[in-house]
Amino acid sequence: MTDLLDASVQFPTVIFTIGLGIALVYWVFVLLGALDVDLLGGGDVAGAGKGVGDALVGGGKAGAELATKPDVAAKPGDAHGGVWDALGLASVPVTVSVSFVMLVGWTASVLGMHWGGAALGALGGWLSPIIFVVAALLAIVLAGVLARPLAPVFAVREGKTNADYVGHTCTVTTGHVDDGFGQATVEDGGTVLVIPVRCDRPGALARGGRALIIEFDASRQAYVVEPADPFEMAKVEAKTEEKE
Repeated sequence: MTDLLDASVQFPTVIFTIGLGIALVYWVFVLLGALDVDLLGGGDVAGAGKGVGDALVGGGKAGAELATKPDVAAKPGDAHGGVWDALGLASVPVTVSVSFVMLVGWTASVLGMHWGGAALGALGGWLSPIIFVVAALLAIVLAGVLARPLAPVFAVREGKTNADYVGHTCTVTTGHVDDGFGQATVEDGGTVLVIPVRCDRPGALARGGRALIIEFDASRQAYVVEPADPFEMAKVEAKTEEKE
Protein backbone atom coordinates (compact mmCIF):
# COMPACT_ATOMS: atom_id res chain seq x y z
CA MET A 1 0.00 0.00 0.00
CA THR A 2 2.84 2.36 0.88
CA ASP A 3 4.56 1.61 -2.43
CA LEU A 4 1.35 2.44 -4.31
CA LEU A 5 1.00 5.77 -2.51
CA ASP A 6 4.62 6.60 -3.22
CA ALA A 7 4.15 5.75 -6.90
CA SER A 8 1.02 7.92 -7.05
CA VAL A 9 2.92 11.07 -6.11
CA GLN A 10 5.88 10.48 -8.44
CA PHE A 11 6.11 11.98 -11.92
CA PRO A 12 4.39 11.24 -14.27
CA THR A 13 1.72 9.43 -12.24
CA VAL A 14 1.14 12.47 -10.03
CA ILE A 15 -0.43 14.34 -12.98
CA PHE A 16 -3.10 11.65 -13.35
CA THR A 17 -3.42 11.41 -9.57
CA ILE A 18 -4.40 15.08 -9.36
CA GLY A 19 -6.89 14.73 -12.21
CA LEU A 20 -8.34 11.57 -10.72
CA GLY A 21 -8.67 13.29 -7.34
CA ILE A 22 -10.60 16.18 -8.86
CA ALA A 23 -12.87 13.72 -10.69
CA LEU A 24 -13.44 11.80 -7.46
CA VAL A 25 -14.41 14.98 -5.58
CA TYR A 26 -16.82 15.89 -8.38
CA TRP A 27 -18.56 12.49 -8.33
CA VAL A 28 -18.79 12.54 -4.53
CA PHE A 29 -20.63 15.87 -4.68
CA VAL A 30 -22.85 14.60 -7.49
CA LEU A 31 -23.73 11.54 -5.43
CA LEU A 32 -24.49 13.61 -2.33
CA GLY A 33 -26.61 15.97 -4.43
CA ALA A 34 -28.52 13.05 -5.96
CA LEU A 35 -29.20 11.57 -2.53
CA ASP A 36 -30.22 15.00 -1.19
CA VAL A 37 -28.11 14.49 1.94
CA ASP A 38 -28.32 17.17 4.66
CA LEU A 39 -25.41 16.92 7.11
CA LEU A 40 -25.12 18.57 10.54
CA GLY A 41 -28.67 19.89 10.25
CA GLY A 42 -27.54 23.13 8.63
CA GLY A 43 -25.55 22.91 5.46
CA ASP A 44 -27.39 21.75 2.42
CA VAL A 45 -24.94 19.35 0.86
CA ALA A 46 -27.22 18.91 -2.13
CA GLY A 47 -27.00 22.62 -2.88
CA ALA A 48 -23.25 22.66 -2.35
CA GLY A 49 -22.89 19.60 -4.53
CA LYS A 50 -24.89 21.21 -7.29
CA GLY A 51 -22.85 24.40 -7.08
CA VAL A 52 -19.51 22.63 -7.18
CA GLY A 53 -20.75 20.26 -9.84
CA ASP A 54 -21.98 23.11 -12.04
CA ALA A 55 -18.65 24.91 -11.70
CA LEU A 56 -16.67 21.82 -12.65
CA VAL A 57 -19.02 20.97 -15.50
CA GLY A 58 -18.75 24.52 -16.82
CA GLY A 59 -14.98 24.32 -16.95
CA GLY A 60 -15.14 20.87 -18.47
CA LYS A 61 -17.53 22.01 -21.20
CA ALA A 62 -15.18 24.82 -22.16
CA GLY A 63 -12.37 22.35 -22.58
CA ALA A 64 -14.60 19.95 -24.48
CA GLU A 65 -15.65 22.65 -26.92
CA LEU A 66 -11.99 23.34 -27.70
CA ALA A 67 -11.22 19.65 -27.99
CA THR A 68 -14.18 18.89 -30.25
CA LYS A 69 -13.96 22.01 -32.43
CA PRO A 70 -13.43 20.93 -36.03
CA ASP A 71 -10.20 21.88 -37.76
CA VAL A 72 -10.51 25.18 -39.57
CA ALA A 73 -9.38 23.42 -42.73
CA ALA A 74 -12.18 20.83 -42.51
CA LYS A 75 -14.73 20.79 -45.29
CA PRO A 76 -18.44 21.51 -44.59
CA GLY A 77 -19.47 17.91 -45.22
CA ASP A 78 -16.80 16.27 -43.08
CA ALA A 79 -17.31 14.53 -39.73
CA HIS A 80 -18.33 17.09 -37.16
CA GLY A 81 -16.49 16.30 -33.98
CA GLY A 82 -12.71 16.30 -34.44
CA VAL A 83 -10.42 13.87 -32.63
CA TRP A 84 -12.45 13.88 -29.39
CA ASP A 85 -15.57 12.81 -31.26
CA ALA A 86 -13.75 10.35 -33.52
CA LEU A 87 -12.42 8.49 -30.48
CA GLY A 88 -15.93 8.17 -29.03
CA LEU A 89 -15.28 10.48 -26.08
CA ALA A 90 -17.93 12.97 -27.20
CA SER A 91 -20.65 10.32 -26.97
CA VAL A 92 -20.87 10.83 -23.18
CA PRO A 93 -20.73 13.94 -20.95
CA VAL A 94 -17.26 15.44 -20.71
CA THR A 95 -17.11 14.69 -16.97
CA VAL A 96 -17.53 10.97 -17.69
CA SER A 97 -15.00 10.87 -20.53
CA VAL A 98 -12.40 12.88 -18.58
CA SER A 99 -12.88 10.59 -15.56
CA PHE A 100 -12.19 7.57 -17.79
CA VAL A 101 -9.09 9.26 -19.23
CA MET A 102 -7.70 10.01 -15.77
CA LEU A 103 -8.44 6.51 -14.43
CA VAL A 104 -6.88 4.70 -17.38
CA GLY A 105 -3.95 7.13 -17.49
CA TRP A 106 -3.25 6.69 -13.78
CA THR A 107 -3.34 2.89 -14.08
CA ALA A 108 -1.14 2.85 -17.17
CA SER A 109 1.33 5.26 -15.59
CA VAL A 110 1.66 3.23 -12.37
CA LEU A 111 2.13 -0.04 -14.26
CA GLY A 112 4.49 1.58 -16.76
CA MET A 113 6.75 3.02 -14.08
CA HIS A 114 6.71 -0.27 -12.15
CA TRP A 115 7.65 -2.48 -15.10
CA GLY A 116 9.53 0.10 -17.11
CA GLY A 117 11.89 0.92 -14.25
CA ALA A 118 13.47 -2.51 -14.57
CA ALA A 119 13.10 -3.08 -18.31
CA LEU A 120 14.10 0.40 -19.51
CA GLY A 121 16.40 1.58 -16.76
CA ALA A 122 19.03 2.52 -19.32
CA LEU A 123 16.85 5.43 -20.50
CA GLY A 124 17.54 7.23 -17.25
CA GLY A 125 15.85 10.64 -17.19
CA TRP A 126 13.91 9.95 -20.39
CA LEU A 127 11.87 7.14 -18.85
CA SER A 128 9.30 9.33 -17.05
CA PRO A 129 8.44 11.58 -20.03
CA ILE A 130 8.11 8.54 -22.31
CA ILE A 131 5.84 6.77 -19.82
CA PHE A 132 3.72 9.92 -19.53
CA VAL A 133 3.23 10.27 -23.29
CA VAL A 134 2.44 6.58 -23.75
CA ALA A 135 0.06 6.54 -20.77
CA ALA A 136 -1.75 9.67 -21.99
CA LEU A 137 -2.23 8.30 -25.52
CA LEU A 138 -3.31 4.92 -24.21
CA ALA A 139 -5.72 6.58 -21.77
CA ILE A 140 -7.43 8.61 -24.49
CA VAL A 141 -7.85 5.61 -26.79
CA LEU A 142 -9.06 3.19 -24.09
CA ALA A 143 -11.33 5.82 -22.53
CA GLY A 144 -13.10 6.10 -25.88
CA VAL A 145 -13.57 2.32 -25.96
CA LEU A 146 -15.04 2.39 -22.44
CA ALA A 147 -17.27 5.39 -23.20
CA ARG A 148 -18.94 4.08 -26.37
CA PRO A 149 -21.16 1.44 -24.66
CA LEU A 150 -22.50 4.19 -22.34
CA ALA A 151 -23.56 6.48 -25.21
CA PRO A 152 -27.23 5.27 -25.28
CA VAL A 153 -27.57 6.10 -21.57
CA PHE A 154 -26.75 9.76 -22.21
CA ALA A 155 -28.54 10.10 -25.56
CA VAL A 156 -30.73 13.22 -25.68
CA ARG A 157 -34.26 12.48 -26.83
CA GLU A 158 -36.17 15.57 -27.84
CA GLY A 159 -39.94 15.69 -27.64
CA LYS A 160 -42.03 16.32 -30.72
CA THR A 161 -43.29 19.77 -31.53
CA ASN A 162 -46.72 20.70 -32.83
CA ALA A 163 -45.32 21.00 -36.34
CA ASP A 164 -44.20 17.37 -36.29
CA TYR A 165 -47.80 16.16 -36.56
CA VAL A 166 -48.56 18.18 -39.69
CA GLY A 167 -49.23 15.73 -42.53
CA HIS A 168 -50.49 12.99 -40.20
CA THR A 169 -54.05 11.70 -40.26
CA CYS A 170 -56.31 11.70 -37.22
CA THR A 171 -59.72 10.34 -36.23
CA VAL A 172 -62.45 12.73 -35.15
CA THR A 173 -63.94 11.89 -31.74
CA THR A 174 -66.51 14.69 -31.38
CA GLY A 175 -69.91 14.94 -33.04
CA HIS A 176 -68.70 17.65 -35.38
CA VAL A 177 -65.72 19.87 -36.09
CA ASP A 178 -65.89 23.54 -36.96
CA ASP A 179 -63.68 26.61 -36.71
CA GLY A 180 -64.07 26.80 -32.93
CA PHE A 181 -64.68 23.25 -31.71
CA GLY A 182 -63.45 19.70 -32.22
CA GLN A 183 -61.26 16.91 -30.94
CA ALA A 184 -59.49 13.99 -32.56
CA THR A 185 -57.01 11.25 -31.81
CA VAL A 186 -53.68 10.71 -33.55
CA GLU A 187 -51.33 7.74 -33.20
CA ASP A 188 -47.70 8.40 -32.34
CA GLY A 189 -45.57 5.27 -32.19
CA GLY A 190 -48.30 3.18 -30.58
CA THR A 191 -49.43 5.99 -28.28
CA VAL A 192 -52.83 7.55 -28.95
CA LEU A 193 -52.92 11.31 -28.35
CA VAL A 194 -56.03 13.44 -28.02
CA ILE A 195 -55.61 16.73 -29.86
CA PRO A 196 -57.81 19.80 -30.44
CA VAL A 197 -58.77 20.22 -34.09
CA ARG A 198 -60.50 22.91 -36.12
CA CYS A 199 -61.96 22.84 -39.61
CA ASP A 200 -62.95 25.95 -41.53
CA ARG A 201 -65.49 23.95 -43.55
CA PRO A 202 -68.60 23.48 -41.38
CA GLY A 203 -70.13 20.01 -41.66
CA ALA A 204 -67.10 18.53 -43.38
CA LEU A 205 -66.17 16.22 -40.51
CA ALA A 206 -68.14 14.13 -38.00
CA ARG A 207 -67.40 11.51 -35.37
CA GLY A 208 -65.26 8.68 -36.71
CA GLY A 209 -64.17 10.62 -39.78
CA ARG A 210 -60.57 10.61 -40.93
CA ALA A 211 -58.92 14.00 -41.20
CA LEU A 212 -55.59 15.27 -42.48
CA ILE A 213 -53.64 17.69 -40.28
CA ILE A 214 -52.52 20.55 -42.51
CA GLU A 215 -51.13 23.03 -39.97
CA PHE A 216 -51.07 24.12 -36.33
CA ASP A 217 -52.88 27.37 -35.60
CA ALA A 218 -51.07 29.05 -32.71
CA SER A 219 -53.81 31.66 -32.25
CA ARG A 220 -56.45 28.98 -31.65
CA GLN A 221 -53.99 26.50 -30.11
CA ALA A 222 -55.41 23.75 -32.28
CA TYR A 223 -54.64 21.78 -35.42
CA VAL A 224 -56.33 22.80 -38.66
CA VAL A 225 -57.66 19.72 -40.45
CA GLU A 226 -59.40 18.78 -43.68
CA PRO A 227 -61.19 15.55 -44.65
CA ALA A 228 -58.59 12.93 -45.54
CA ASP A 229 -60.94 11.24 -48.02
CA PRO A 230 -60.91 13.16 -51.34
CA PHE A 231 -64.48 12.01 -52.09
CA GLU A 232 -65.69 13.51 -48.85
CA MET A 233 -63.85 16.72 -49.69
CA ALA A 234 -65.56 16.81 -53.08
CA LYS A 235 -68.98 16.39 -51.44
CA VAL A 236 -68.28 19.24 -49.03
CA GLU A 237 -67.20 21.53 -51.85
CA ALA A 238 -70.30 20.63 -53.86
CA LYS A 239 -72.57 21.45 -50.91
CA THR A 240 -70.78 24.75 -50.41
CA GLU A 241 -71.27 25.71 -54.05
CA GLU A 242 -75.00 24.83 -53.87
CA LYS A 243 -75.49 27.09 -50.84
CA GLU A 244 -73.77 29.94 -52.61
